[in-house]
Amino acid sequence: MSLVDVLSIVKDVALSAAACVTGYVALVGLGAWRKELEGRANFDVARQLAKSAYVLRDQMTYCRSPFTAAQEFPEGYRGGFGNASDKEQGDAWNYVYTNRWRSVGKAVQDFDTASLEAEALWGHEIKAKCTEFRGCVKTLQVSIEMFVRDKYGGGQSFKNVDFSRKIESEIWEIDDGKNELTQRINAAIDGIEAFLRPHLSRS
Repeated sequence: MSLVDVLSIVKDVALSAAACVTGYVALVGLGAWRKELEGRANFDVARQLAKSAYVLRDQMTYCRSPFTAAQEFPEGYRGGFGNASDKEQGDAWNYVYTNRWRSVGKAVQDFDTASLEAEALWGHEIKAKCTEFRGCVKTLQVSIEMFVRDKYGGGQSFKNVDFSRKIESEIWEIDDGKNELTQRINAAIDGIEAFLRPHLSRS
């Protein structure tokens, strides 16, 4: 075998080795790139879900304010002076809560969108935690509807004191540390935060 043949073989081996090294480096780089993309996707979804949960919580707090300003009632409403009929009272409180609920409804839509994206990534566990929070929203919505219906009915439904207190504790957030719906909301938020924390810490 001539020197030229040997050099040719060495050249071919070197080129093959270089190709193998290049391929290995490319695979390692591709794996790191995929991992980075996956981490970024997880972070973005986690951040959006956390943000939408906080916004929804805050809008529910506003909606549950026990203080109702005169400006929140329809123009000309005289319910505070005892001159309003049952229908006028029902219409007035329906007006108040329809306006308050508008921002809650928008926040619910954003939260539902974010929770679907989270479910697509992480499955049943995060879905269950989001469902717990949505259950709090549903409780508030139903209680508001019952409160307004009672106004139309002249207060007949709320003659039962225990029932009245239960509904009022759900539609009004009294900061006494004992409000059951508030505790449920806080627990639901804590559960979502605990699940998302590892994904947010990878940023």
